[in-house]
Amino acid sequence: MSEIPPLFDVLWFRIVVGLIVGSTLGSFVTMLSYRLPRHMSITKLPSHCPSCKARLEHSELIPVVSWLMAHGKCRHCGTAISKRYIWTEIVTAIASAVTFVLIGFQLWLFAALAGIVAVITLVTIQLQR
Repeated sequence: MSEIPPLFDVLWFRIVVGLIVGSTLGSFVTMLSYRLPRHMSITKLPSHCPSCKARLEHSELIPVVSWLMAHGKCRHCGTAISKRYIWTEIVTAIASAVTFVLIGFQLWLFAALAGIVAVITLVTIQLQR
């Protein structure tokens, strides 16, 4: 009888967890890349539409899914939401999933994910200029 590997060592599990964690980090990256150049607080302001300033509901904060469900538009004012948001979330999710596969669930994973967030945030800010 073959031995079943622990769940943390199963490839599909690492990919799924990596994509979920990565898309969440990608949402954080989009917030950082919008607020840091504008010298806005990253802790005090709730997520909101940059156009009408309407506060986003919890259901509007689900990475990738919320953008797709809203057809890339604000639910309150109808203003188009830049594709930069969804692409940043997707790229961060993919980079994170690859990192989960390569490193696994080890302490170094946190440092690698922090590096991914930092690099993608800096690149996104530079691309906006």
